[in-house]
Amino acid sequence: MSSLILNDKKIIFLCIFCVVLGIPFLSTFKLVPEENHISDINDGDYVKITAKIQKLDVKTNEYLEVTGIKSIKLMDETAGDLLVYFPEDTSNEFLEIILKTTPRIKEGDIVSVSGKIQIYNGRYEIVLKDPKDFELIKKVNFERDIFLSKYKTDYYASKNSKVYHNFEDCPYGEKISEKIYFKIEEDTKSLGYEKCSYCEKRD
Repeated sequence: MSSLILNDKKIIFLCIFCVVLGIPFLSTFKLVPEENHISDINDGDYVKITAKIQKLDVKTNEYLEVTGIKSIKLMDETAGDLLVYFPEDTSNEFLEIILKTTPRIKEGDIVSVSGKIQIYNGRYEIVLKDPKDFELIKKVNFERDIFLSKYKTDYYASKNSKVYHNFEDCPYGEKISEKIYFKIEEDTKSLGYEKCSYCEKRD
């Protein structure tokens, strides 16, 4: 009967035994995020949000090629918005996901993100650490990707102007010291450039 009485040594042994058994179990246990609307989330919630990309803030090089992701702003049907950030050490993995489709993932596409909600400067945000927590649900925006040409073409402009030229001997174009080149004329229109009046008259 005395063997059933718990003394300090037995209690310590039982605690250690439970911890040893529990560690392998906890290592295989993963919380399942709760699917939720942005308007219903609270600080500390572990959620899965499916929403439209309202703004995708990316880094680009001189040819407009995407080289990094800064943040994503999501908005769902409840009109709530959520900011998504990516740690520096995993940003390249998320970049690969963004660039995987043709055209790349961009504003208007539907994605899902999973993570813990936190509040920063009065706004809800999620910091994504695992690429598995980011998924493209539906491609909606099929607007083609536009890049500047790395080689000289018939269509060029100044880095500091929204006017393009298509004649090499254009007197206005000749004054440009730092030129950028477009692959096709359609790209100039898509990027908001207008044709030089001199080149317009010569066409």
